[in-house]
Amino acid sequence: MNINSLALATFLSAFSIFSASAQTVYGETIEVLDQRLKTDTTLYSRIGARFLAGDATLTNRDLSTIYYGNALRRGYNPLQEERILDAMSSLGRRDRYAEAHSLCDNFLSKNPGSLAAWLELAYTHYLLEDSLQTVETYRKYYQLLDVPLKSGSGQSYEQAFVVASLRDVELVVDKLGFIAKDQSLVTKNGQRYHIVKCLKEGEKEAKQVYYFNVDLPMSRGMQQSLKKKK
Repeated sequence: MNINSLALATFLSAFSIFSASAQTVYGETIEVLDQRLKTDTTLYSRIGARFLAGDATLTNRDLSTIYYGNALRRGYNPLQEERILDAMSSLGRRDRYAEAHSLCDNFLSKNPGSLAAWLELAYTHYLLEDSLQTVETYRKYYQLLDVPLKSGSGQSYEQAFVVASLRDVELVVDKLGFIAKDQSLVTKNGQRYHIVKCLKEGEKEAKQVYYFNVDLPMSRGMQQSLKKKK
């Protein structure tokens, strides 16, 4: 085989691996979304502001841009997000609901694609007995949750649920009516996956295995965290 043929074979091999792992969400791969966000640096903030305002005209692609764009945007720091989410939960457990609400609000104003933060805020509204805001916040939470839920069937690597945060794995499993009991990390075709074994509470025979593509939070998230440390 000559050098040109070898180069072509190498390219085709790499392309086939990329194609196999390039799962689309609403007709768009994460890579394409990443390029859109880099080309239009105000896209995430514009759509995020509409979501925060309760814009009912947002499309599925807009919601996907908010959800995945949260982890793709410049300055994303998953370690800081984890600390803030833990702080929100800790304040709620100590009945400091007003402080938890303020922290949630401030965080979401800059990070509207954080699914776990919307859930925490909705629960805080519930504890504050603000029924109108509880309903509205849960509506936004389920709007965003629908994005990873519709990213695949979760039945195989090729149809894995694509999540933007590791916390979202359990949120998806819970919405499907199961409890995550065991998780294993697997790398396949250059992508990282969590294989989650689930049970249904009260039904010992109801077992299910779901596949989650966690490459975005594990690769991009780790890179951003390392940059922040430097």
